[in-house]
Amino acid sequence: MFNKLKLNVAVILTAFSLVTVTVIAPYTNMFGKHYKSSMDFTCCKGDQLYAHHYFTSNMFWVEVGSGYTVEPIGKPTPGGCNIQCDE
Repeated sequence: MFNKLKLNVAVILTAFSLVTVTVIAPYTNMFGKHYKSSMDFTCCKGDQLYAHHYFTSNMFWVEVGSGYTVEPIGKPTPGGCNIQCDE
């Protein structure tokens, strides 16, 4: 009977831990890409306006990479583009 009780406690604790990690993981910087909008910028290339979105990639809360994703967002207003893209 005591062994069955220990097994039940172990199963319950394991299940509780898995559910907790599954629910909490999307709200932490544990895995995947995380965008930091404070480091975003826009620039023009030719006749197109681009947004550069900064991100970091994490694995177990350790930053393993970072960079920018580039998204075309339309045409600039006439005379409104004062920053040209490098590339």
